[in-house]
Amino acid sequence: MSVHVAPLPVLDAAAAPLVTLLRQRLPGLLAVYGFGSRVQGTARPGSDLDMAVLVPGYVPALQLWELAGDLAALAGTDIDLLDLRAASTVMQYQIVTTGRRWWARDSQAALYEAAILSQKTALDTARAGLLADIMQRGTVHGR
Repeated sequence: MSVHVAPLPVLDAAAAPLVTLLRQRLPGLLAVYGFGSRVQGTARPGSDLDMAVLVPGYVPALQLWELAGDLAALAGTDIDLLDLRAASTVMQYQIVTTGRRWWARDSQAALYEAAILSQKTALDTARAGLLADIMQRGTVHGR
């Protein structure tokens, strides 16, 4: 498993205007991530850019939607923006292990990422028996 972490403040010059907008509009912003096909180099024509933000609390869904629209206008492509803290453990894990941290205010982002890795390990351990049973029976709940 490899976690891609960016040096402070910005990993990619192309991401800089997007990070700047998010820093202006989200007081207390802790980190910005890019992930998905565009970041992994597997995008197809029409692929959106997947982004996540880490803030001390949570970003309201309407604010995320409005920010995504403003980011899309700036980037010239559709943006899918999510709140990292509000995502499932599995989604958080995917973002920090296959995505890129484009910017972080300080070490709090790295600490949160370490917590995500611990939570994913605990989740995998907790569901190992269930997954083994599904593999053995070939069904989920008898279906």
